[in-house]
Amino acid sequence: IDYSIQDRILWRQRIVLRSLLSDIRLTRLRDLELKTTPDNALKLPELFDTLQNSIWTEVLESSGGEVKISSMRRSLQREHLNLLISMVLRNRTVPEDARSLAWYKLRQLNEDLEKLIKKRGKKMNLYIIAHLEETRDRIVKTLNAQLQSN
Repeated sequence: IDYSIQDRILWRQRIVLRSLLSDIRLTRLRDLELKTTPDNALKLPELFDTLQNSIWTEVLESSGGEVKISSMRRSLQREHLNLLISMVLRNRTVPEDARSLAWYKLRQLNEDLEKLIKKRGKKMNLYIIAHLEETRDRIVKTLNAQLQSN
């Protein structure tokens, strides 16, 4: 049997990521903030920050060398992007605080992508620049659609 290793890895990553950002988990985390002392609870902003910083490391911590994003990382980034977009566009039922955080994280990511592309876009291979440009385009369309619907 021949199967795609990359697809199998993405499948597992998708399960974990969707579990972390599930409506049930996000609701429980929001409620947990009310039930415990501030230092003892994982807060929604901390979860969103940790995920964004770890999934988009190549964009957020680009130091000036060649930007390298493997195909597996690009797939994970697309999955994360899909989940944030579905929250913002109200395709998923999540707490409003989570929706606001998703919106904020998309705005931040868009700014970081814009800076990186302007600074080093000509030095990137076609896979990476296409991925980053498509990501920016999807974010802009999402933010514009979300503004029009409110």
